[in-house]
Amino acid sequence: MRRLSKDLFPTYRARLPLAAAAALALAAGASPARAWEPDKAECIAPANPGGGWDTICRVTSGVLQKTGAIKTPMYVTNMPGGSGAVAIANVIAKRKGDGGVIVAASNSLTFTMAMKRTPHGYGDVIPLAQIAAEYGGFFVNADSKLKTLGDLVAALRANPSSVSFAGGSAPGSLDHIKLALLAKAVGVDPTKLVYVPFQGGGEAITALLGGHADAAAIDLAEAAPQLEAGKIRCLGLMSDKRSSKFKDLPTTYEQGVKVSFPIWRGVYMAPGASPEAVAFWSRALQKMTSTPEWNAEREKLAWEPTQRYGDEFKQFVKDEQARYEALLKELGFQK
Repeated sequence: MRRLSKDLFPTYRARLPLAAAAALALAAGASPARAWEPDKAECIAPANPGGGWDTICRVTSGVLQKTGAIKTPMYVTNMPGGSGAVAIANVIAKRKGDGGVIVAASNSLTFTMAMKRTPHGYGDVIPLAQIAAEYGGFFVNADSKLKTLGDLVAALRANPSSVSFAGGSAPGSLDHIKLALLAKAVGVDPTKLVYVPFQGGGEAITALLGGHADAAAIDLAEAAPQLEAGKIRCLGLMSDKRSSKFKDLPTTYEQGVKVSFPIWRGVYMAPGASPEAVAFWSRALQKMTSTPEWNAEREKLAWEPTQRYGDEFKQFVKDEQARYEALLKELGFQK
């Protein structure tokens, strides 16, 4: 719009009603409208404290506030149940249009969808971003008689039910699949294994430390504190390359078991959130993942620097669900 000159402006003001003149004067010198920001912010962790989803929320909310990527206080709400089924149902039913809430997600939610444990899919919410990736693996107590992955494989081949595994997700979901993939790779029937599910990796670690399970199939970030304390050992990370942080941990590949299973960490939003809200969170997360504060936390958790946003992430999770549905049938967990 052509800017009004000082000579013309008084003439227009004299001919207009007072209210209209005031509005025109305001428009002439107005600053750009302030970008959308949430009045209150919340991250929902679909598991109990201590697991991977809880970690996503607590680290993300902390770094977002510390770096100023978000100005309002951000709260973490734990909403365990059904490996993400309870949280996604709650968000769809009760938080529709709420641009202030984000929800932690990972491959585990994809398995929940693939197993039909929820009627909802990623098309019912707004997949927002993958903010990191990490490795899963198999862990035992420091004094376990299982010293290597080879010991574990030998035990499973001799008797698939001789080793009990704790995991932080439902049967047929993320942690159970880690174990099933290992079994299939070494010629053991995945349906014969003993898998004990818990509401998050924190509870699975507690069960392992308490002697209530022989091993745990969990994520590296969940195991990291007890690894560093020397209370547990890693038999093998499900990867063809070593962790960028825990470089001394052996992988499945280097021990002759050719199976890998990367785990993504990300978030989605409630359906009906405005484009402005989606854009805000996307910008905030991209700003967050470029900061030294984020990289320090990521490295502490042994998360790898892998991100996806927007349409790329939406297509990624859509394709992943199709792959997992085929995998579950192949493993005998779904008809």
